[in-house]
Amino acid sequence: MAIDVNKVYTTVLSIINKKGSGYLTPDNFNKIAKVVQLELLDRAFYEYNRAVTKQSNGRGVEGYGDIPRKIQDKIDPFCATSTISLSSGVGNLPNSSTGSYDVKGVYNIINVSSTDHLTQIERIDKSKLSFLLASPLTAPSTTFPMYYVSSDSIYVYPTTLTSVSMYYIGTPADPKWNSTVDTASFGTPIYNYTTTGSTNFTLHPSDEVDLILGILQYFGITIKDPLVIQSAMQEQQSITQQEQ
Repeated sequence: MAIDVNKVYTTVLSIINKKGSGYLTPDNFNKIAKVVQLELLDRAFYEYNRAVTKQSNGRGVEGYGDIPRKIQDKIDPFCATSTISLSSGVGNLPNSSTGSYDVKGVYNIINVSSTDHLTQIERIDKSKLSFLLASPLTAPSTTFPMYYVSSDSIYVYPTTLTSVSMYYIGTPADPKWNSTVDTASFGTPIYNYTTTGSTNFTLHPSDEVDLILGILQYFGITIKDPLVIQSAMQEQQSITQQEQ
């Protein structure tokens, strides 16, 4: 599942031209598209966490079988699990995933557990570590392990643990509307739809209207009625079909 980057670009361009709200360049579109894609992923992840909190009664993530299907469908394609080997409690964060989408690296951690998934590992702030280690009552143990993340590494305590399992949201590939310049029409950018040229949005199709609305807001255009977006998309689809 993905959202066609050309469909979004042509819809945004059409509305900007009708509103007379400036000039859309492929470079500006790509920069804003990346930001809005991450904003929508953040929103989905926030909704997911809120649903998990209600479900788990404050005891951490125990699965999401009861989470509303709409939220689960948005999160699932980005989800991945990785077993991380540790040396003296330190391991490298995953830099790729096996999720449904082409995602790279860790965007958000859902949970970390023992490799047998029987023990949840609590995330802590690095600044609290020395305080926790100072007392045998609060120090991490194999029964109550802890971890923090810094840069591209995970630090797990107690350091005797040799591996952990991480369930996480992968970082989506940046959307890209790639183009070539049409010298015959005063340098008008022409969509490059080759597999190595453009990159579609790695978002759930239900986010399409919100995606376009979000991009338009960065151009100072606020549209309250989503039907305006749907009408513009249908218009652009009709134009595309006529050109083929």
